[in-house]
Amino acid sequence: MSTRIGIICEGTIDYALLKALLCVMAEKEAGFTWPIECDFFTLPKRGFGAVLQTAEALVKSLQTYQDYGLFVIVLDERTAQVQKRVRMIIGGNPRFVLGIAIREIEAWWLGDRSNTLEWVGFRMAPHGSRYAARAYCSEKDDSPKKTLDELTMLSDRFDRCYGQGSSEMAEDFSERFWQHSANLEQIASQCPRGFRPFRRSILRALKQAKKTIQP
Repeated sequence: MSTRIGIICEGTIDYALLKALLCVMAEKEAGFTWPIECDFFTLPKRGFGAVLQTAEALVKSLQTYQDYGLFVIVLDERTAQVQKRVRMIIGGNPRFVLGIAIREIEAWWLGDRSNTLEWVGFRMAPHGSRYAARAYCSEKDDSPKKTLDELTMLSDRFDRCYGQGSSEMAEDFSERFWQHSANLEQIASQCPRGFRPFRRSILRALKQAKKTIQP
């Protein structure tokens, strides 16, 4: 038996990372003993406006989406006005969870330090790199994408760099390291403002959704 979660986000990188995180949360924290399905809602256009438009359409069409137990919306912190409007749209509907990735979704990725370093093939962050900065905190990183780009440039595991974002690399990381073994504690420690409250909200929503599912 599976349950379906709809993911509303700005792009394929966000989706690749989020679907893996949600699977781990469902299995390890909400006690799901059967798989969940995560669907990416194709947006009619890119960016913040598309997220808002999709959220509005879903709230208006909930009867059509009864086979979804949960909708997850994740935005980055630059979207303050959109966040406010999305909260107004979803109101207190328990089937919607809004998460805010401080800086950007890559901060959550970098927050899982053990898996990130294993992915790039290092035992520790390369000396002099952004990731090796004293008391590094991914949520305070001024450019998580730049940090990932540097790590992939220094690593000999890749034939290209992360650049301003690579869906293929995000998919590779999420499938190999996050699908069943994301380190949620490390991410929460590194991203207390964004990931920690998101994790709590997802756990509540998953437990509520679980009550309505017969495996």
